[in-house]
Amino acid sequence: MKPLLLAFALAILGSVIYHTGQKLVPPSVHPLVLLMGAYAVAIALAALALPWAQPAGAWREALAGLATGPSLRAALVLGVGVLLIEVGFLLAYRWGGSLQWSAVAVNGAAALLLVPIAVGVFRESFSPVKGLGMALVLGGLALLARR
Repeated sequence: MKPLLLAFALAILGSVIYHTGQKLVPPSVHPLVLLMGAYAVAIALAALALPWAQPAGAWREALAGLATGPSLRAALVLGVGVLLIEVGFLLAYRWGGSLQWSAVAVNGAAALLLVPIAVGVFRESFSPVKGLGMALVLGGLALLARR
């Protein structure tokens, strides 16, 4: 299997587990306490997987560098983003959000917001075909928003 397809498969599996788990959270569970527990599990699983990270042994240097410079900034930005995503979905599902379309709506809207960042900041290419794809996403979001 190609590495990119494997990465997509992992993300898809993780997303299915994530959204199903979020939808199953009882209303009595405090969202932030739940996230602390979930991140403790994620940290433990990541630590267990470190010995198999490639290239072998490089994780030790990366872990040492986490407290400084680009690694620290990246961890801070990702941490804020992850917290907002987690709390947003947890509250959406708690307040009646649909497992069928909530992730599609959020990811579609986020993808549209990422286009100017991708083009302007990261100098990714943009084409009429991609513009048509954006129009289809907007149309799909409009259909999902209808009751």
